[in-house]
Amino acid sequence: MTTFSFTNNPVLQVLKNAHSILPGIEKVIGVYYCPESSEIKSKSAHYNTSGNDSLLEDIDFTDEDGLIQNIRKSNSYFYWLRKEETPFEPKQTQKAVQMNVFQEMENVILVLGYYNEHDQKNDLLFFFFNQDQSNFGVSDSNKVLTSESKKIIGFLLYNSVKTMIETFRNDNIALNLYNENTKSIIRRYSQSREDLEKTKNNYGLSLVDLCKSYVKECSENNSRFNYILSDDSLDKIKSYQGDITALKVVITKAINYVNNLYHDSSATDIYITVDYLNFETIGAGMATKPQEVQLYDRYSKTILLLDKLENAARDVVARNMDLTSANVGNACSTPISAPAISDAVKKHKNKIIHLLNKYPDRWRLMRTDFRPVRNIISSRPDLMEKSA
Repeated sequence: MTTFSFTNNPVLQVLKNAHSILPGIEKVIGVYYCPESSEIKSKSAHYNTSGNDSLLEDIDFTDEDGLIQNIRKSNSYFYWLRKEETPFEPKQTQKAVQMNVFQEMENVILVLGYYNEHDQKNDLLFFFFNQDQSNFGVSDSNKVLTSESKKIIGFLLYNSVKTMIETFRNDNIALNLYNENTKSIIRRYSQSREDLEKTKNNYGLSLVDLCKSYVKECSENNSRFNYILSDDSLDKIKSYQGDITALKVVITKAINYVNNLYHDSSATDIYITVDYLNFETIGAGMATKPQEVQLYDRYSKTILLLDKLENAARDVVARNMDLTSANVGNACSTPISAPAISDAVKKHKNKIIHLLNKYPDRWRLMRTDFRPVRNIISSRPDLMEKSA
């Protein structure tokens, strides 16, 4: 015996629910073609007296007489058979039976055939009736089922089951359509989620490349240090979701921090770890001060120039040399001539004055001892007072 599982085959669904259209029936057998296994299968359904539960089990049969095959090919809607004519009951010893009107009483199995589109033959349902009318719950149940009654029963039951099968099929089509739509939505959602993850990953990689490029530019403009973003910094940058300009400010502040932290270090490569990247300022101060973000974006080249000259000036002072443009230029990682320094300072004159005024604690050697910068400061006595 096997446990019944719900399938799309309408015969199995009728077996499960036959008591709803014929409450008095106790046994129904279904023979059907299974497209999944390309086999003819059969199940038997037994119903309890309440009709609330059904027990389905697989049954084996041998179609020695070809009865099942013939009925599956037939165009007739229904047949009434004797039990011994079916391949499901033990064969009785053949007797010389005289055909008479009483033999009709033994035709108590109603066979209904319904077209199966998979093998273009009929699936069959065998309803096992009593010889009297007790299956129908009538008060006078001792009366036998007459030939006329059987024709009416066959016709009515055939159409009732046909309606049930059509309902099952329509419900199954609707269910399959619903399932396909649901699967389609899930596939689109999964694809959208994958696309979003790819986009986020690509965006994160773009941020990493941007920061690497910016740090490389800062290294090229510095005479002492080669800045390197550590792996944990790169991971943090990759997951960054804020404004790109603000991210640039974070990197700039981190570089300024390590410049001060390692001002007396002899190291060349300086790693910027995640501890030096202060993202909290983006959510707090910077979020309410967009002008600061714009400031770093607008003055980034001037800031890099001042940082480059300040770091070179520190090297010159550390070697007890005069703080001249020539010495500062030679101390840069990429040597710069004195005239080039003068031209660069003049070109950034207004921005240098603005930055020196805004950040009085930065670039001290530039504002106090480096002549090209002091020359542009001299035109602003008010700024000289603030920087003193």
